[in-house]
Amino acid sequence: MRIEKQGFIFEAEKRSSTKKVCTFTSLFRHSSGKIFSSFRLGTRKDSTDGNGVILASSLSTDWTMVFSNFKNEFNGHRGDIKVVELFERPDGNISAFLSWFDCSKSKKLYDASSDTIQDSKLILVDSFDMGKTWENYKIVDTQNLPGPALTGRVLRTYNGYFAFFESYGPEKPGLPSSHAAHAIFSSDGINFTKIVTVARHPENELYYWDQRNAYDTATGNIITMFWTYNRMQEKDIDIHISFGNPETFTWSVPAPTGIKGQIAAPIPLPDGRLLCFYVHRHYPGSMRLVMSPDSGKTWKLDEELIIYQNPERREKISEGKSSYAEYWEDMNTWSFGHPCGILLDKNLVLVAYYAGKDVSCLSARYAIISV
Repeated sequence: MRIEKQGFIFEAEKRSSTKKVCTFTSLFRHSSGKIFSSFRLGTRKDSTDGNGVILASSLSTDWTMVFSNFKNEFNGHRGDIKVVELFERPDGNISAFLSWFDCSKSKKLYDASSDTIQDSKLILVDSFDMGKTWENYKIVDTQNLPGPALTGRVLRTYNGYFAFFESYGPEKPGLPSSHAAHAIFSSDGINFTKIVTVARHPENELYYWDQRNAYDTATGNIITMFWTYNRMQEKDIDIHISFGNPETFTWSVPAPTGIKGQIAAPIPLPDGRLLCFYVHRHYPGSMRLVMSPDSGKTWKLDEELIIYQNPERREKISEGKSSYAEYWEDMNTWSFGHPCGILLDKNLVLVAYYAGKDVSCLSARYAIISV
């Protein structure tokens, strides 16, 4: 593996505005060949002024601004747009899922006293001019699942579209909070109604956080990877992997990969190899790419490619047992993350992530890697 080109999608350090913090990076490739990157832009990682930004590139030119600032008031409440996941409908037009969080009651995403996150909704919105303007904002019915939040890009499979999200909170009054990973399906790319469970630990001891998914056209399976947290031990464990069947709407039980990390984006290659672009949070903190020669069965950990590293900064993360509430606070201090990646050619991939010297200024970045 070799880095062929790298740079900025959005260089926050050159921005005069107070909004200099990019997070929740995503990539989408339209059938026309144009590539879009979307992310949240705000004054801080956990601020009430965040909103979605979309840039586009042909990769032969610089990234150019397409759109910013989605509608962020729903049911009379102003909120924070944290995630924008674009996808192409059958007619070639673009739609987007938005993760919206209600800031009217709490300014912080996570409330340790109640073990809940801010009230949230998934919003579906359409563009008929390649992302320049947006209309038809619609709240998606998530069947009263608590704390729904988007987790990675929308996939188009042979039988329809899958959007992915997780839930967190008490499922009924008086119950403790629980976590689960979900998918919501649409056969036409317009009406998303069927919700299925991707992963949930039966005793709620493991949290399969921040699932990232890719459609493997060679096998017809959906490859899903999880940042996996042990709630009982209060620490991260290995990244886990699962395989989904789009026809039966079922996933295998998540299994450990042996990769020590957090959010992990799978990128399947046509020849059966599988890439994992992931967050290596423990020192030295970095964004890394690792390859599996056999579709995720084994991983060449000794041949990892470091895409980004800031050796001058040691990320705040507890290596052993720690307070769960403190862990949520630590997330606001992390200076890189949110990996995503797409295939450009059979041996060429594009990855994106956010990173910066400190959390006051985080840019959206990209790299093109030959494999």
